[in-house]
Amino acid sequence: MGVSIPVILDSFSWSSKSGAEAAFRNILRKSGYATYGTVTDPIHDQMLRELVDRHPEGVEKTGAGIDHFYIGKTSDGDMFNVSSDAIGIWISRVDGSKADFSYRTAINSSTPKSDAKEAMRATVDSKRMAYRADRFKSEGPVPSDISGAGIADRESASVVYLDPTWNQLTYRFAESEGGWDKINIRRGGTAVQIGSSLLDPAMEKRWLDFHAKHANLGIATASESAQRMRTPDDGWTP
Repeated sequence: MGVSIPVILDSFSWSSKSGAEAAFRNILRKSGYATYGTVTDPIHDQMLRELVDRHPEGVEKTGAGIDHFYIGKTSDGDMFNVSSDAIGIWISRVDGSKADFSYRTAINSSTPKSDAKEAMRATVDSKRMAYRADRFKSEGPVPSDISGAGIADRESASVVYLDPTWNQLTYRFAESEGGWDKINIRRGGTAVQIGSSLLDPAMEKRWLDFHAKHANLGIATASESAQRMRTPDDGWTP
């Protein structure tokens, strides 16, 4: 019996590829979006933006930048022998151009960037969870660092990176190491290790030091996190 391979994005994770496919299939077919309708749910939008990082043609798909996702007809792309009513998820870029986007391809692929970010996240995950636990050590609601509204319990709270964002923090660290493809990882997926980790202990220490120096953590709800303004990866300098 094969081992299930997890799919880990920046803010979402599934224990298997089939579980991830089901989540994105639900966006396409069970979320009430009409054909040519925009994906409006902020959490759905965030899931899709994070999944683009895994796509082997993610840079080309993103182009000038993603404005929004929508449900389009498969036949509108460079596809042959597809039914006229087949639908898929499409990207509408900020310059008005369009690109089809296969969530299955993205789930079943990965890039140096997505692999590195997964390993970097795993390395600091215990710090994130310890931070959340510390924020909820007292009784009563904890104010969101985005809206100020009270969050009733720890399970309803997400740990967010305020300034810099997670994308900016990881981008600058990767840059300091020579690029995403210079960050070597150890793949998991066994009973001992799920997901990926940094292969080089010296690099792991550099990342932990960089994170400790620059990470600015906060607490918010998942919905608040998903609705944050998108910022460019290079929009922050250490």
